[in-house]
Amino acid sequence: CGIHELPGLTLEEQRKMVLTLLLFTIVTGRPSDPLEQPHPPNKVAAEQCAFVNPPVVPYYWDPRCNSNTVSLGCWADGVHNECRFCGEEPYTGIHCPSDAIVPSRKKCEFDNPPINTYYWEPECTNGTLGCLADGKNWGCRWCGFEEYSSVTCPSSACTFDNEPVTPYYWDTLCEMGMLGCNADGIHVQCRFCDHQPFNSVHCPPSARPNYQDGECWFPQGTAQSYKWDKNCMWGILGCWADGVHPQCRYCGPGSGGAYNSISCEQEETLLP
Repeated sequence: CGIHELPGLTLEEQRKMVLTLLLFTIVTGRPSDPLEQPHPPNKVAAEQCAFVNPPVVPYYWDPRCNSNTVSLGCWADGVHNECRFCGEEPYTGIHCPSDAIVPSRKKCEFDNPPINTYYWEPECTNGTLGCLADGKNWGCRWCGFEEYSSVTCPSSACTFDNEPVTPYYWDTLCEMGMLGCNADGIHVQCRFCDHQPFNSVHCPPSARPNYQDGECWFPQGTAQSYKWDKNCMWGILGCWADGVHPQCRYCGPGSGGAYNSISCEQEETLLP
């Protein structure tokens, strides 16, 4: 491009000035245009989920959980309504989007749920009886039936890397695909119970962790005040606060005022 004439300077002096400024810019640099600056890596929406213990089931952020028509898998972390489980039992009907977070773990991966017993054996090697049961993972091992009768199935104990807040127990009648079964991702017989969405699976006295019926159950505590309301049911504001008891109800100040309209005073029980 042309050089505008500057008063008092010859054309040659003006050219030297332009070259000097150009060299200075190259050496020292200049602030980049904002549009040219590298963008920070995109964060996945599901990173907003806040789990006390890392889950074994994939999850994602679903704003549709704010509606009254969507419930299964929502409240996955017990904190955010939009945090939602997907893709695996009992959430196989919920498609995991491309931005879902899939926890890394070792477990059997059958294309079709088997009816025979199996477990995860980290010591499995090529040629060990029963290993490679799912045809994909050496650690997946058949046990306790027919030609695998000599392979003893593990003791009746669930195995979690991190103790879950959902109650669980050992159910010998469990099969893959049944609600709550394969809770630890290792033993089919390990079964979740009572906590949403496993409310239809009743916890026996042997279920862990133990909790008292008639009292709200918050193993990790909660900053929101709550009470026991025998009139609570699904769909009433604040009910199912602990995810275990329908009568456990949030109340009073906190949580952005969501439960201000609910008094924390216990209702009197009228004797007959």
